[in-house]
Amino acid sequence: MTVSHIGIKVGPGKLDMMVEWYLKVLAPLGYRKHYDLRPDQPAVGLGAKYPDFWIRECPEAKERTEDDGLHLAFYADTRQQVREFHAEAMNIGAKDNGAPGLRPHYTSDYYAAYAFDPEGRNLETHCMAPAFISEPQQKNILLTAVVTMIVGGLAYLTNYMGYTGYLSRYL
Repeated sequence: MTVSHIGIKVGPGKLDMMVEWYLKVLAPLGYRKHYDLRPDQPAVGLGAKYPDFWIRECPEAKERTEDDGLHLAFYADTRQQVREFHAEAMNIGAKDNGAPGLRPHYTSDYYAAYAFDPEGRNLETHCMAPAFISEPQQKNILLTAVVTMIVGGLAYLTNYMGYTGYLSRYL
């Protein structure tokens, strides 16, 4: 079973600001606004393919003054998306909580970056695909190697079959 969606509460008058902030930092992951339930409900649903992240304005939401331990992690398809998330967060004034890089204490290919949102929530983006899959230049090298092996194999088989076919006429 996987998590379908998650939501955060923001204080009165902060919904628009927080939606815009999250749209900027999550843009590298393909996030966009799917639903805006206002005026019926003060909630906005964001996501890449569907609204898996909701932001809701709550009058009773307490002012956040420090990290309360909430950690939101967003999956990235590539390491470049992780770098872009972190760069955008830093560009709009987020507090850094970990530059893009490998986190081998999780797994050997765990590539992540961390930042705090304006209200102090710890955000993470991570990519767990190996570099040869998730980095564009590495992907091109891998693709070239695979194509070379296929073409070389076909050339070998064609040559071998032609040679054995030639010999079979004389044996």
